[in-house]
Parts: sequence; structure tokens; C-alpha cells
Amino acid sequence: MRELEPVSFDRTLRAAALELERRAKTGEALNDALPPQLLDAETLHWLRESRTKDPLAAALERWLLRLREQVELDPQRRELGRAYRVERHEISEPEGALLPLTAMLALSLARRRERAAYLRSFFACAAAVADRVRRLWEERLMFAERLGTSLDSFEVASAALEPAALAFVEASRGAFESLEVQGPERLVTSALAESADEGWPARLTARTTLDLLGDRTWVHGLRLRPFPLPTAHGAGSFSLALNNAGRAISDAGNALRSPFVLATDVFDLHRNRLGALLGMLPLSASFATRQLGVSPSRVRDQQRTLARAALVELRVAAFRVRLRGLFALGPKAIANELPELSHGALGFELPASVAGAFIRVRPRDSQRFAGALLASSRHETLVNEYDEDWFRNPRAISELRAELDQPDPSEPDDLALSTGAAAFLARLGALL
Repeated sequence: MRELEPVSFDRTLRAAALELERRAKTGEALNDALPPQLLDAETLHWLRESRTKDPLAAALERWLLRLREQVELDPQRRELGRAYRVERHEISEPEGALLPLTAMLALSLARRRERAAYLRSFFACAAAVADRVRRLWEERLMFAERLGTSLDSFEVASAALEPAALAFVEASRGAFESLEVQGPERLVTSALAESADEGWPARLTARTTLDLLGDRTWVHGLRLRPFPLPTAHGAGSFSLALNNAGRAISDAGNALRSPFVLATDVFDLHRNRLGALLGMLPLSASFATRQLGVSPSRVRDQQRTLARAALVELRVAAFRVRLRGLFALGPKAIANELPELSHGALGFELPASVAGAFIRVRPRDSQRFAGALLASSRHETLVNEYDEDWFRNPRAISELRAELDQPDPSEPDDLALSTGAAAFLARLGALL
């Protein structure tokens, strides 16, 4: 069997990852994106034989599997994307029209009075896309089986995540019930936080998002890549933009470090932790007064609305973790268990006909949940050390920037996740 040099192979993986990222942005197909070396069965065998001899071997293997999965399943994902964005469906409410599913969702966000009607139309038209999602998951599972591994081995940072998601849903039940969510309209409305409208920039751009952080130390010396910006529908959109900015800062911080497979977390946990840390800044009274200029008489109401949105977002993230488990078990498990699972987490039963279509489950979404819990613990320590406006403190920012250079290699365990959940709920309890 041909011997490979780990450092050289690491550089090959970095170049391949950058190429896949470039093609994803341009919409190019991925079928010929990987060099033959990464597709060679002997390469995978070599990595597995090297596990006991080379400390890089396990990380190299995880990144290889991640890239190969992206390429092999690209045609199915492109087909699914067309089904969302291009295929039109006839709807009768709130208007007679031919619309793709993405347009129905976009209109449900933009038109509050007609939100429920657009969501009903989406649910009525989503069955074919949900079926494609189930087929995609079946093919992903077969891909992993063919390569003698599991999807979780390179997509989920810890086996503790699913029990943690179940525990969080139960622990936050009382707070969630106070929101009186009984259907998708109320869920979406709570997440958008439209009434927390004071002080936000007139436009949601990359510049206005970064300006909200209050100190240029966050991005000094970094080559920040463009990050996704949602359409501004409410305060929740700005929170999401801050989250995406945090992920971009994390990416820029480790872009040039080596080896690639250690500097760039294959599970996306570190980028999701920093993203969640910044995305939850609007919960802070100091952020409201200093960055948004919210009047003292309005701060409490604005925080309460944003806290409700954060609770909805994290329960949806926990639901995604558990929905992933159902997709891994197959259609029968989805049909049998989804109604109870969704009612417990979302406040209403999600029919199997929209499973994976209304609330999507992407390969590394479990780390969005984990990242939010770990960020809650980190926020608590930052407040204790630097006060509530730590996000404006150059020393605190430098400390977080330094963590990008030396990410924690350990996986989140039960204790770390439960501590984070307790920190989040304590912060929430003080605001609701």
C-alpha cells in the first residue's frame, strides 16, 4: 500500500475544502472537485492503519469523509435545492398564485397578517420535497455504510448531544409554554422578535452588523470573508446576522493556521460557539443601551421579546438534533415518533409530510445547539471577569481571539452541555 505524508495530505485537504467552498458560492457542480488521491480506497485504508501511529490520522480521516460526502451527495442536494427554489406550486391562500416553496416562506416572514395562510400553503405543498429529504438521508446513510463508518463520526461532535437536547427541551418547558406557541405562525413570529424594533440600523449589511460589536478589535488583522445576511424582518434577523459574523470571525481566525485538520474543526463546533456568543449579545441590557441606544423605559420590554426569540431558536436547534436521530432510523420512525417529538419541542405536531422541509436538518446542525450551550457558559465567565459590556472590552476580545488560535480539542461532554443549559436558562429567567 502506498505511504502518504500527513503534512502534505493535510495541505491537499485544505485545498480541496477551499475548492468546494468556492464552487458552493458559484453554484458549480462538485463531481470533479476532488483530486484522485482523495477518492482512492487505499487512501482511506492508509489513514485507518495509521490511527495508532500518527496523531493526525483521525482528524485527516474525518475531513476526508466530510469532503467525500459533500461531493458524492452533491447531485441530490442540487436537485433538492431546485425543488425548493424553482418548482412552483399552485396555492389558493392568501392569494391564488404559482409559487416555489422558498417564496412561500419568504412571504410568510415578510407579511405578518398573511403569515398563517402562507405557512398553511407551504405545509400543503411540501410533501414532495420532504420525500426528497428522506431519500437524501437514506443515501447519506448508505454512503457512510459503504465506507465502513457512520455519519455521526464526522458530523456530530459528541454522543452527549442528543440526551442534552432532550434534557433541554424538558428543562425549558415551563418558559416555552408561557409563549403559548400552538402552531407554526406563532413559532415564526416569536423567533422574528418584530416588536423589539428600537435602535437597529436602517439597513442590515455586513458593515452595520460588525459596527454593532462596538470595537474593531474583533476583526483587526483578519481577512473576513463575506458572511450570509438575512433579510431584515425583525430583531431576530440582526441576531442571526451577528451569529453569522461570529462564525466568519472564527473562520478568518483559523484560516492560515496549520495543520488544517486541527485548525479547522470538522464539526463546526468552535465557529458555532463564537457565532452563538455574538448572536445572543442583544439579550444584554448593556448592548441595548450602548449599541442600540434603546431608551431606559424600553430596555426591559425589548429584552423580554429577544429572550423569547432566543428560547424558540434554541428549542428548534434541540429539535433538529433529535430529528436527525429520526432520519437515521428511517421513515417508519419519522412517521411514528415525529408527532410527539415535535409537539414536545415546538408546541404543535409537525406532520411527517413536511419532515425536514419546514425545519431542515443539515449535516452539522447539531453543533448549532451545542455551540449555543457552550456560548452561554462562556458569556457567564466573561461577565464575571469583564462585566456585562465585555464585548466592548479589548482585553476580553483579545482573549476570545486567542482562543481561535488554540481551540479546545475536547468534545463537549454531559457536564459541559448541562452547565451551558443551566447558564442559558438562568439568563433567560432573569429576562422573561
